[in-house]
Amino acid sequence: MPSQLVSSSGCCQPCDSEPVVVNIPGPQGAAGANGTNGTNGIDSFTYTTAAFFVPALGASVVVAVDNTEFLPESVAGQFFVSIQGLGYMQVTSVDGLLLTLQNPAPGVLGIANAVPTTLIPPGSLITLAGAIGPTGAAGVSGGAPVGASYICRTADATLTNETALDSLAAGYMKTAGSGGAGVVSTVATVPVGDISGTLPIAKGGTNLTTAPANKILVGDGAAYLQKEIVGTAPIVVTNSAGNITLSAPSIVPFSYVTFTRRVIVSNLIVSGTTKNPYSLADFPSGSWTSLDPSSGFTAATGRFTVPYTGYYNIDLLLNLLGGGGTAQVIVFLRKNGITNIFQSLQFNATNSVTQSLTPVSVSYIDQATAITDYYEVLVQTTGHDVNVASGSSFSVQRIQT
Repeated sequence: MPSQLVSSSGCCQPCDSEPVVVNIPGPQGAAGANGTNGTNGIDSFTYTTAAFFVPALGASVVVAVDNTEFLPESVAGQFFVSIQGLGYMQVTSVDGLLLTLQNPAPGVLGIANAVPTTLIPPGSLITLAGAIGPTGAAGVSGGAPVGASYICRTADATLTNETALDSLAAGYMKTAGSGGAGVVSTVATVPVGDISGTLPIAKGGTNLTTAPANKILVGDGAAYLQKEIVGTAPIVVTNSAGNITLSAPSIVPFSYVTFTRRVIVSNLIVSGTTKNPYSLADFPSGSWTSLDPSSGFTAATGRFTVPYTGYYNIDLLLNLLGGGGTAQVIVFLRKNGITNIFQSLQFNATNSVTQSLTPVSVSYIDQATAITDYYEVLVQTTGHDVNVASGSSFSVQRIQT
């Protein structure tokens, strides 16, 4: 209630006939209660009720929402909504609580949406984003210099320095690239009818203008010559259209044979006898090592039987040591147990302070005419015993058919 104040006595002015009323504020009351929130879907937003993936540009997806009453009553597709975590989507259909939303095609939005296939979870906020704006005016044409150099598909009358590809009557165009040189390239196949002239050797050609008839091109250091292949007996060459045939007699493949038997422990040949130092029968306690033992050698007899006919090289190395004195020795290379194809002169093998080991080397070539032919080595000693010492070897190699 307003209070009444009475004027002070003794005032120099006449007192008012009506009292002056002055309002004095009372104490501040308590804060009022907050207002209630707006209703979802009715005011300006809603939420998704199921997860969905962002569709490809230009593609659509059906999205389930809480409410669609906030959407405007307009033709579908004429407005956008903003979706939390995705961006702007265009509404193309409203069916109850299902919205069909289209991801705008490339170039429609200034800011790109989330990457297609991104998962948008349920409970994502959707708000109205407005309608599509009017199409802007066409941009002003560019101001490229008219006198610059251009390569055009077709002639352009507005340019003063351009090359039109369609106007090339023949040949191929080469232009200056950013590095100072270059060519116009294409993945298209050059029509054969557009190729003419002679391609020189320096450019990878043959420099020929005529087709070779049953011939081949042979370089002579400067040019390609058209030549036939000529055979030398027994090779016969037949030149025909598109083919060159080489004929020759049947050539039997050569089978190489090699064998070596080497003494490890010395074999003693008693005076007055003739023994095979590589035979197990002559030396039951003998010790040898063999290379390629399967090629035809028989250890019991010390004989090598040839597996093929042909020419054989027979090498013999004997390290001889006289037993207690000077032994008179003869070395035999025997074929088929009958013929001595090699027989050395008699020589001495001693065992003294001044001379101990007597080396003997024999190399002999013989022709085997049957696969039953065999070879063996015999050592004969008189006067004293003789040792065929370690390292002595008997080798056979087939060298020709």
